[in-house]
Amino acid sequence: MKKIILVLLAFCTSPSFGQLTANDVINKIKAAVNCEWSAETVDNVKAGDPNTEVKGIATTFMATLEVLRKANATGLNFVITHEPTFYSHTDDLSTHADSPIQQAKLKFIEDNNMVVWRFHDHIHKNNPDMIYEGVIDVFDWKQYRKDGVFFEIPEMTLAEIVADIETKFGAKTLRTVGDPEEKFTNVGMALGASGSGSHFNRLANPATELLIVGETNEWETVPYVQDAISLGYKKALIVMGHADSEEAGMAYFAKWLQELYEEVPIKFIEAKNPYWRSK
Repeated sequence: MKKIILVLLAFCTSPSFGQLTANDVINKIKAAVNCEWSAETVDNVKAGDPNTEVKGIATTFMATLEVLRKANATGLNFVITHEPTFYSHTDDLSTHADSPIQQAKLKFIEDNNMVVWRFHDHIHKNNPDMIYEGVIDVFDWKQYRKDGVFFEIPEMTLAEIVADIETKFGAKTLRTVGDPEEKFTNVGMALGASGSGSHFNRLANPATELLIVGETNEWETVPYVQDAISLGYKKALIVMGHADSEEAGMAYFAKWLQELYEEVPIKFIEAKNPYWRSK
């Protein structure tokens, strides 16, 4: 009898995540972030039943069909993506309702009992912003941080900084404005598609010599930096691309989430920069 009781106690206290649903994970993330959860947000379930039992979790920058297939192949049925899944910011399924591409993607998710949830607004609102933290880790610039998104790095030429980014991020399609031989120390960041307003805000800081961004409208930030250079200001711009400038943040998030669920299989799946450069 005593042996049976001990076995039952061991079973009850052994690590298990059985019957953990996607909703359970979402609610735990909501409770764990240190920002208020907004009523209006794109951070919601995009496909699948949130009451589905979680077998494993994949984090990714973009839930492309390739990423979903990789997640499914490794037994990860709950996919947490940073960016949209269905081709618009709000993932409005009616926009491409007649598209065989969208229909096939939805069918794959349904057929494989998967759930896709977006984590965009609040991963940025959290303090610290997990996307920035992951990217800064790859840059290895934490020791050079001056204030939030501003850094004072060891002096390097613009060409050397570009080469460093290409090496560390595997970036293939960087675009650069400025003299490659000019040396820079003071750098600002505006990752992802943060908008020209954030770019101009960073550039308004007199100390910002070089600005590193994700995406930019080529008729706004780009000519501003060009004109600043023409007027004799020490300025430069590096456009990393959206994926290269944010993807590392979802790898950082996977580690953060693993601390909440030590027994759950959690894996970061790289969506990768979809562009390639001809030589």
